[in-house]
Amino acid sequence: MTAGREDSPGYTPEQVAAEAQLWARIRELSIEVSTHPHWNTLERGPELVEARTALKHHADVLAAVSE
Repeated sequence: MTAGREDSPGYTPEQVAAEAQLWARIRELSIEVSTHPHWNTLERGPELVEARTALKHHADVLAAVSE
């Protein structure tokens, strides 16, 4: 017991498995995006950074993050 609160029961085995699956999917998609052939079509330098920043702020990405 800390600060007057009961200890948390922790995650259930199902929650642990679901979290592991989500992190695995995040890693898989991150690799897929960062190694996509599209990035080879851009010059190295500020243009590449700007393109990646634009992708992060794209409406579809923002909508997916807010779900």
